[in-house]
Amino acid sequence: MQHYRVMAEVLTRRALNRALLERQMLLQRNERTAEQAMEHLVGMQAQVPRDPYIGLWTRLAGFGTDELAEMLQERRAVRATTMLRTTIHLFSARDALALRPILQGVAARQFGYSPFARALEGVPIDEVVAEGRRILAEDPLTMAELGRRLARRWPDREPCPLSYAVRYLVPLVQIPPRGIWGRSG
Repeated sequence: MQHYRVMAEVLTRRALNRALLERQMLLQRNERTAEQAMEHLVGMQAQVPRDPYIGLWTRLAGFGTDELAEMLQERRAVRATTMLRTTIHLFSARDALALRPILQGVAARQFGYSPFARALEGVPIDEVVAEGRRILAEDPLTMAELGRRLARRWPDREPCPLSYAVRYLVPLVQIPPRGIWGRSG
């Protein structure tokens, strides 16, 4: 029986720093497309709509705001609540479709520990989710408006926890013009 000895290089703090910056495409501008960069990074913080534009501009040599705006309008990129704590991240559509099922259990567990779940004790969450899906199938809404509409059915509950139950437990995306450079909505 042969025994192999693995020699692991211990990275210095500087080498580790450089490796992280290289992985995040922050050492030099890259020639990738915005879609390739998003997939390499596996989601970009997008709570503030302009942040991914700045993030891509700092990383990509030929990036212009129209490239990402077009991807969002064509649904090749989405701003979604896929990552933890339902913060908004930018993903390629492929990554969003692949990641949400994997992270759904995490979102459900996080909701269970959240103050929103505690505020909804005694309310059948599956009914809140079903009603939220029904409402959102009719019209795209802000979370505040979704909460107000859900509160019509559960008037003894605050709207915010009701809408957050849907935000945690239903795959949602923000639709344009939200997230389009120079526009709002």
